[in-house]
Amino acid sequence: MHTRHSILLLSLFVNVAATAQPVSEATYAHIVHQRCPGADIVLVQHAAYDLLEVDYFCQGKKVELGIHNGVVVYEEREGTPESEVMDRIRKKLDKQYPGWLLDETSLITAKDSTFIKVEVVMDGVEHNLYYTTDGRKYDPRGLLASEGWRAKDIAATMPLDAPYDLLRPDSAWTLPPLLREISGITMSGPHSVYCVQDELGAVFEYDLKADAITRVLRFTDLGDFEGVAAHGDRITVLRSDGKLFTLERKSGALITERQLSVPSLNYEGLFALADGSLLLASKEAPVVGNPDLRPIHRIQGDGVSYHRELDASAVSALFAKQWPALAKGPVRFSPSAVALHPRTGQLYVLSADERLLAIYGDALERVIPLPAADFYKPEGLAFLPNGDLLISSEGDKKGLVPASISLFRWKGK
Repeated sequence: MHTRHSILLLSLFVNVAATAQPVSEATYAHIVHQRCPGADIVLVQHAAYDLLEVDYFCQGKKVELGIHNGVVVYEEREGTPESEVMDRIRKKLDKQYPGWLLDETSLITAKDSTFIKVEVVMDGVEHNLYYTTDGRKYDPRGLLASEGWRAKDIAATMPLDAPYDLLRPDSAWTLPPLLREISGITMSGPHSVYCVQDELGAVFEYDLKADAITRVLRFTDLGDFEGVAAHGDRITVLRSDGKLFTLERKSGALITERQLSVPSLNYEGLFALADGSLLLASKEAPVVGNPDLRPIHRIQGDGVSYHRELDASAVSALFAKQWPALAKGPVRFSPSAVALHPRTGQLYVLSADERLLAIYGDALERVIPLPAADFYKPEGLAFLPNGDLLISSEGDKKGLVPASISLFRWKGK
């Protein structure tokens, strides 16, 4: 089992409180030993949203627990299904994945649901598949809808003049495992995009027609890379701490590295303007100042200047006004991508938190929720010159939900 890949199950099966309290050592040890007296705890890791991942051996078998606020939200344990069920699964694997090796099987239990995870391997590439306990194919993506906006609820009140039908993509691409943690996109050609992913210092060029990665431009080692922009013969990559890496577009050579002096600690949005300057959007509030504001700065040459501020409380208020049937309380707004519409000049801002798309003119105009079952973690945003919209969504680290890119035709043509 891959313990660092467990945060999805928290997102799937619990509502995450903003004021969650970390689980103490005494608490998690008590929980483990209640479930398995004499258990040997071998690894404890803190993940996002105060999720604690605990690995232990129980009677010689590996078990992984996800604990949030003192409550077990999922359990994954080694296990082999009954022989009859396993025979059904093997027959499906032989047809769908001929030549792949069956590496391991485990049982995942969460929110009163139990399903089988099967890991297959070929040439060092791993792929996870899911089945019900009687051997039928299982799609866990539907579980996302229980903890986010559901498509049918959004459709019931979607305004007719919405610029895009975000419930029905006109085209969609399932991305390979190498791009599972895709965190930013920008157009690189008429039918291709540059992509970055969270953990690797590389720019990937993905051809939408060929449905394949066609170039990999490696520029540094590991990091938290969140945004990418292209202009002229340059590609710029944003690291979350505000460091920019500039590459020569043709060769992929690293030209410059620049650590910006900016007031927030976490940046995810990057967009290149027509003059080659960059917009840099913060995911969080400044270290000092109004906690509701999300600053956007403009990077031009060696200068860094204030561009505009986005008010998270205004987004929450407008969402409650425009979507009263969905608003159960304040919504979080944490910009994960920004882009200017090429035809209207409006600023589009994506928030992976709460899965929202905010649209700004001179002021905030719309807030549109995205269906949870289709957008696990929307973090990338780009426009085609004609106004068509691309949204990329990160997959989960366990492989339950693949990363994707969806295209939506602009209604304003």
